[in-house]
Amino acid sequence: MAKRRVHLSFPGSLADEPVMWQLSESFELSYNIRQADYVEGLGWMMVELEGDYEELERGIRWLEEKGVHVDPIEQDVVH
Repeated sequence: MAKRRVHLSFPGSLADEPVMWQLSESFELSYNIRQADYVEGLGWMMVELEGDYEELERGIRWLEEKGVHVDPIEQDVVH
């Protein structure tokens, strides 16, 4: 199992979509939302994703295709 910590930024148009649920249903991934916020049309989350390496890569590509900006988080940033 691989684990990746990422910062997700998404436009307000995705605020009403269950993006993380869709991700876990479409790919064999689990997730842990560590922090999140939504302010005036922009949302963000700090998330730990866990699963097979190939599934992680496919899931991250899927997020980006939906319009989510994905940035890696260094190990010690998320508590």
